[in-house]
Parts: sequence; C-alpha cells; structure tokens
Amino acid sequence: MAPTEGDQPLVRIDGLRKSYGEHTVLDGITLDVNAGDVVALIGPSGAGKSTLLRCVNYLEIPDEGVIELEGVPTAAAPSAPTKSELLAVRRKTGMVFQGFHLFPHLSVLRNITLAQELVLGRSSEDAEQRALQLLDRVGLREKASARPTQCSGGQQQRIAIARALALDPVVMLFDEPTSALDPEVSVEVLRVMRELADLGTTMVVVTHEMGFARRVADRVAMLAGGSLVEQGDPATMFSDPQHEVTARFLNAVFDR
Repeated sequence: MAPTEGDQPLVRIDGLRKSYGEHTVLDGITLDVNAGDVVALIGPSGAGKSTLLRCVNYLEIPDEGVIELEGVPTAAAPSAPTKSELLAVRRKTGMVFQGFHLFPHLSVLRNITLAQELVLGRSSEDAEQRALQLLDRVGLREKASARPTQCSGGQQQRIAIARALALDPVVMLFDEPTSALDPEVSVEVLRVMRELADLGTTMVVVTHEMGFARRVADRVAMLAGGSLVEQGDPATMFSDPQHEVTARFLNAVFDR
C-alpha cells in the first residue's frame, strides 16, 4: 500500500546496525513499512533477517540507527530503552516466533488473556471476550480450555498469532512462523496470515515460503550479508531481480 502525500511510514528503520563482537549482522539497514503493507524479508540463513525483527521490538539492542513507530522514535541506539519505552514498543509490535513460546501450564485462553490484563490493563471479562474473538478468527475456539501441549504444532502457532493480535499492535512481526512445521500443517498458519493481510494488517514477515511472498506480500526485501540488497514488488523481484545475489538465491530456492 503506497503512502499518500504527507503520510509517513508506520515503521521507519534508518541506518540500523548491529554487531556481535567483530561480526556485523546488520550493516546500515534502511527500510520503510507503510500502513497495511505486507513486507516479506527473504535471504539466506545468517543474512540478518531475524535480528532485524528483534531490533524493531528491542529483543536486541541496536548499535546504531533510528527506529520509528507511528512517527515516534524508540530509544536512540546505542542507549538501551527505558522500561516505559520498552513497554511502548512491545505494545505496538506483535511478535510471532519460530517456536511458539506459549506457557505450557496455562490454558490456551489464559495464554491470550494474561498479557492483555498485565500490559493493557483490560479487565478479565474484556480480555476473555477479545481472546475468544481471536480464537474464532484463527479457527480454534474449541481449544480455549485446552493446554498448549494438547494442541498440534500448527494449532500452537495459530494460538501464538492470536496472542500477539490480542495486544492490538500496529505491526505484526513474523519470524519464519512455519519453519518448525510440516508442510501440510503450515498451510493453516499461512491461511491465517493471508486473512490478516486481507484485513489490512501491517506485517513484516521473515520467510522462506516463496509462494506466500509472491501471492501475499506487497513488497519483498532481499537481505544478504547484513545488507538490504534490493527490494521491490513480488512480480518484479521474482521475475527480474536486479542484483546477482538475489538472482542466485532465488534460483537456488526454486531449483530445490
């Protein structure tokens, strides 16, 4: 979704750098995400895709650069965010991991209501109503009273998506959400993500699912060696990549 004149990106990343010792993971990443956009981050393992997401919600502290959410800068690197800054960032960014990170000792419903009560201050009744609405959306209302361990991997990932949505974030961050799932199970997770995209949910998705990137993403961004090599609409990126690194990566993926 292209911004209209005078609009600002919902997420703005400018000059983002992150290193671990002498190893540079992100080398000056600049990327805008507009409201309602689905941006797919692709690239080889070790390219920095997951680290980029983790910097956006401050699971990792950037070394340099600016990150803005709705026009408001988060803590300026290299300063660690204050507790209030961190809470503000986490409220605006819904994170879905490769693993599900659900509380195994809590019911599915409680997994979704807990953060609403603690972070948003919602009453237990309002949190439960919202949780049930989201379980309906992901097709798992019947699992409300179950424990996560009584659910399949695909179901657990859909529950994790519902939990992230429950905080009403401005952007959803997906870190290879289907990589731990069998192909036949990942279909339901991708269906939920497509439905979210159809509803206008702003999403940044690290993925190796090229079919999803081609059909659902508004923009595809290629990372390699910690740099943003190129970006563009899926049709152009997949049919006529401009960078040799992108072409080589896509050829390897599609030749499997």
